[in-house]
Amino acid sequence: MREILRIEGEINTMRRNPRYVSIKSHIFSLESRRFGSHTVSIAAPEDPETTLELRNNSQEMRDTLSRYKEMRTEFDDRLDGLVVRKAGLQRQLFVRPQ
Repeated sequence: MREILRIEGEINTMRRNPRYVSIKSHIFSLESRRFGSHTVSIAAPEDPETTLELRNNSQEMRDTLSRYKEMRTEFDDRLDGLVVRKAGLQRQLFVRPQ
């Protein structure tokens, strides 16, 4: 039971991780930029201190979006692993043998 609670805490911590939240925010910003300004200002994936000026629908914008998605996938893979581990432990603990 303690292991399940520890994993649950770790899942919640990862979901609230400022880096993960900013990655998801940047992906949303890049994907939702369809109208309006022709350029987008966004933090560089490798260095959040650096701001990139990207033209809408440019190759550089697509590459930046792709890099952010790769970074999100790394977090999502770790989260999925924790969720699977938690589900397995819950099954062991709470499912009655038949």
